[in-house]
Amino acid sequence: MLATTGLAGCLGGGGGDGDGDATEDGGSDGGSGGGASTLEVTGVWSGEEQSSFGEVMSYVEEETGVEIEYFPRDTDSLLTGTLMDYESGVASADIVVMPSPARIVSDAQNGHLAPVGDAWDPDNFAVDPSRVTVDGEVYAAPFKMDLKPGFWYRESFFEEHGLSEPSNYEEFRSLLDSISSVEGVDAPIASGNGTGWPLSDLMEAFFMRQENGAELQQNLISGDASFTDDRVAAAFDEVKELHDEGYFSQMRDFGVQYEYFWDGSTPLYFMGSFTTAQDAVEDVSDLGVFRLPGVEGIASSVNWFTVPKYSEKVDTARDALSSFVSAEGQRQWVELGGFVPSNTQVPTDAYQSEVMSQLPQLADEVTVVPDLDDALGNPFQQEFWSQLKGLWASPDTPTSEIVSALDEAHENTLDA
Repeated sequence: MLATTGLAGCLGGGGGDGDGDATEDGGSDGGSGGGASTLEVTGVWSGEEQSSFGEVMSYVEEETGVEIEYFPRDTDSLLTGTLMDYESGVASADIVVMPSPARIVSDAQNGHLAPVGDAWDPDNFAVDPSRVTVDGEVYAAPFKMDLKPGFWYRESFFEEHGLSEPSNYEEFRSLLDSISSVEGVDAPIASGNGTGWPLSDLMEAFFMRQENGAELQQNLISGDASFTDDRVAAAFDEVKELHDEGYFSQMRDFGVQYEYFWDGSTPLYFMGSFTTAQDAVEDVSDLGVFRLPGVEGIASSVNWFTVPKYSEKVDTARDALSSFVSAEGQRQWVELGGFVPSNTQVPTDAYQSEVMSQLPQLADEVTVVPDLDDALGNPFQQEFWSQLKGLWASPDTPTSEIVSALDEAHENTLDA
């Protein structure tokens, strides 16, 4: 069952003040507030993605006999609303889909989550449980992977205007210049926005086209590199050069920006593998994608299923979680498009579009690294987003000011 969004802490059965039997992890099964056979899930999927997730929920309902309701939130509401609920001892839902491993680790350290390591076998998944492990317990299970492969484009637009994918950065600059001259184009590159994401994904690609760029990204996450590294400044300078040439569009909500991408106003869009599932994309077979020339890595974020300790149905949620992340559960969405599975047992013939089947190959050719700001979390993530929005609004902002602010936020995050 799909439902509209509810207020934080007020989703019927998710709250934790019922009279159910307590589990060993501090949650409970049964109790009031939504019924023992109903689970509530909250995450950021909406529109076509919400519809696709509904197919997965239907599969899990059949497997478990449990009714499931889904409540979408925007990213800000998910990150801030759930934290406020947890600090009040309330479960925002029985299962919370969280994109930030740093946040998951923090929630686990603060006693907000129930362990779920028994719900999945890491040998069958493309991600390492260490990213969500605290004191030997695993506090999340991986579901949807979002690869950030590069620039999406319409093959029909390229064919009409005699364009081709660039093989090096000089050709990339020439491509942007050629697109700029096409009648009806506002700017070659779409600037998706919202909270500062997905400008961050684009910026990370420029980090990773510097010398040993994939290693740089990984070291920024681990703390073995800092934002005073000359390669960070070089990446910002490259982006600023593109701003100077007018190659970036005005900022728009990332979903709205797809409409401009599809009608040819902004023909290139650096986005994730979920592009094929966007409402504005009318024909998936017309999509192509290429990496930013010179990159040594591709960022990947994972949507993790977590179970709040305050849920009244911790054990039931864990059982459902196991079905959600299973190969057959993930296959339900893979077959609809816009989904890269974390479960390696999903067969390749499940992909329904050629472009989606090509993404794993694009990733195999370089190093797949964690999404920088998702991995680090706050306060770095908010500062990163803020600095990028500021750069897009004022491209003449000195690189030194940007790097200094990010370095301070980075140090504060690592010290937290």
